[in-house]
Amino acid sequence: MILDQYGEPVSTQADATQDMQGGWQLTGGVGGPISLPQQARLLGNLSRADTQRAAVVAWYLNPLLYGAVEVIKSFVLGTSVTYGDHPDKTVQAVMEEFWSANSFDTLIERWLTEHLLLGENLTIWPDPKRFTRRDQAARIGQYGVIDGQLKFTSPPGLPDVVESIAVAGKRTLRSGEYIWSAHDSILNDVRGWPVVGRALGPALAYLNFINARTKVHELSSRINGIYYAFAKDDKELAAKAARFRNVPRNGAVLTLAQNQEGKREEFDFHIPDLKAQDSAVDAKLIKQLLSVALGLPEHYLAEGGGVTRTTADSMGEPARKSFQRRQRTVWNWLQATFRTELARRYPDGTFATKKGSRKRVSAAQVEFPFNFPSLQNEDLTALITKINLVAREGLASRQTMAAELGYDPAAEADKLASEAKEAETNGTADPKAKKPEADPKAGQ
Repeated sequence: MILDQYGEPVSTQADATQDMQGGWQLTGGVGGPISLPQQARLLGNLSRADTQRAAVVAWYLNPLLYGAVEVIKSFVLGTSVTYGDHPDKTVQAVMEEFWSANSFDTLIERWLTEHLLLGENLTIWPDPKRFTRRDQAARIGQYGVIDGQLKFTSPPGLPDVVESIAVAGKRTLRSGEYIWSAHDSILNDVRGWPVVGRALGPALAYLNFINARTKVHELSSRINGIYYAFAKDDKELAAKAARFRNVPRNGAVLTLAQNQEGKREEFDFHIPDLKAQDSAVDAKLIKQLLSVALGLPEHYLAEGGGVTRTTADSMGEPARKSFQRRQRTVWNWLQATFRTELARRYPDGTFATKKGSRKRVSAAQVEFPFNFPSLQNEDLTALITKINLVAREGLASRQTMAAELGYDPAAEADKLASEAKEAETNGTADPKAKKPEADPKAGQ
């Protein structure tokens, strides 16, 4: 019998309050697969909706998965994604109004979060029968694909192409009314799968492992000592144990019995063997599984190990390539979204691609100038050297170089113009100073 500090038997009943949130088993999805309908046999026993729900719950409650998602978002988006100047004034005006009306500063982060957790994004425009004004920017929405009843229509012979989407039987979305994005859509399937889906198992296992370790520590902290006593029955054993319930703070003498055979009772202070070193190895292996599933080096998840600065740089290179691919995914969504809005407002319009050029293109061919944070692993000296070379050879626009240095090109252009105007008004302008002007390579 093991007694606690109050002389009572230690309970083996699990205490729910001791568990860290995030460790659980889920029926369906990655926790326990369930059968899919007849037409989805190729995917086996795996539920998309349950996997998506598991990803969302894990993001809310599992600190390891949440931290990994935040690391990806911080590299892909940085502090913010910005836009630059377009040579066509109409395109520039539509871009600024649409960006402001929908708060793309925060909408982009939400879109990427749902892309990572759900693997599917449905961006919807207002019903054209109700919102008919083309002189105003549309307010778009992000439809929740887990709980939404979506029915996809594909052209004959093209099962992986979306022609229209019926939303919960209430509205049918057609071309120009939505943007559909799907991750890992293969096997003639237009639907996607969570980017973090393969990391859910290790994330849940890690929290369950931590919970088990917490219970071991909690149990060991409740045991002060172990008393090996002689007793004829439980009543006598309880009476002997009662002597240790209230030990004086200034100490006491332990009285232990000895039988006729010379055997003595024993009292040992409990020193648990928690195998901390072995558990650290197990925890690291689980973290490495999650890192591999998300394409992250282990030192990105607070697991330094034997990583040095040199090895960290080389280990981080594949991750930077992965982040660049995800930046391209966000860039593609932004291009499709803004092109759809431009086509809605100017369905028959054509737009300039370069300042002074006569070439004009439709809305579907316009490229909007969005700036993402640089992912190059360079120190300041190397970065300045590269920028000087690019500027000297005329290889990039000033917008691109400003974004590479971490500045917002549009915001800085407005500030420079405002400062120049204020200096000119006050009569302090430098006549030799170069006035801000539109970048001739902005649309390139």
